[in-house]
Amino acid sequence: MPKQKSRSARWEEAAAKCRSEYDKILAAADELVGALSDLEDIRGEYEDWFDNLPENLQDSAMGQKLAEITGLDIESVRDDPLGNWNDVELVVENAEGMDLPLGFGRD
Repeated sequence: MPKQKSRSARWEEAAAKCRSEYDKILAAADELVGALSDLEDIRGEYEDWFDNLPENLQDSAMGQKLAEITGLDIESVRDDPLGNWNDVELVVENAEGMDLPLGFGRD
């Protein structure tokens, strides 16, 4: 039976693994911030589309879809996804489930 490593050696290995996993999470959080920023930019494009719709089309099916997209609050979670983890999950779920407008009478 092999001899077990010393407590201090096991501690150092565990601490090093914690650091490695923590660094991976921070790197992934940075990537998530970038993805949320991309989503926010595209949401802004939809908002511009909605803002430029004639008033008589804002209540149309397309206008309602645009309004739903523009109501998605990405900005409040974008910069601190780890601190807003549950809200980020909700934003992502809502974004995935959006009924996106096709435009110009196709909705």
